[in-house]
Amino acid sequence: MEKFLETLKAGFVSHAYIFLGPDERVMKQAKLLARTVNCENVELSPCGFCDNCRKILNGIHPDVMEISAEGASIKIDQVRSLIQSFAEKPLEASRKVYIIHEAHKMTPEAQNALLKTLEEPASQSTAVLLTDNLKLLLSTVISRCQVLDFSSASRMNPLCVETRQKIAGMVLEMAKNPEIDPGSMARQIAEFGEEPEQVLDFLSSLYRDILAVKTKSRVSAINADLSDVIYRCATHITEKSAVKALGSVFYQARAVKSRGNQNLIWYNLLIELQEVV
Repeated sequence: MEKFLETLKAGFVSHAYIFLGPDERVMKQAKLLARTVNCENVELSPCGFCDNCRKILNGIHPDVMEISAEGASIKIDQVRSLIQSFAEKPLEASRKVYIIHEAHKMTPEAQNALLKTLEEPASQSTAVLLTDNLKLLLSTVISRCQVLDFSSASRMNPLCVETRQKIAGMVLEMAKNPEIDPGSMARQIAEFGEEPEQVLDFLSSLYRDILAVKTKSRVSAINADLSDVIYRCATHITEKSAVKALGSVFYQARAVKSRGNQNLIWYNLLIELQEVV
């Protein structure tokens, strides 16, 4: 989480995020994001005692809006109201933040209504979709957001360029050749000696970029330096497969949290990825 906060403080704020994990935990992270980008004490953000921080913590800031399901779902009228407010300038803060609880409960119509705003976002607004079930979100919605997994410990430290290239190459090889031996690949990943959490973070960002290509999203790629591999992967992977692959990566992230055997985690993950792609 520390690295993520540093990127926010530096002004690198996405127009849309998906925070994956239990609602109470991701809600805390969404409020932390809102405070960090709007704190009046830049050097100390989020300070916790300026007007913006206090109002956000108390749930009374006019520029931080939350919507939740009405009954069993989040309906299109709720999202339309949110979209209308999206284009308006902040009243007190520097950036509006919109938090959608249990975003997977949005009806398909509501998700489709949100798409245009995610594709052409307002410059002073950020949407944060909270969910513990990525599979119920449309692939087009997922591809237009940065996905951050808070279901386990925060892990934001990037892998070295060489390791990222090698792992991306494995993903491409697996997409091209479904019969490839997962055991051999699992051993290669283990030999990198990297923290499993960092590898899983990278894999989730890679499949998100592939999904963005498949859905013709205009949002920026997370791994722009690997665009050639990403586009080649996209020729072999369907939208549905990319979403399933993301789900498999997040499932294994929970296994890491419970201290599962690392070699087994890689083997199980690669078996699952083989099946979905």
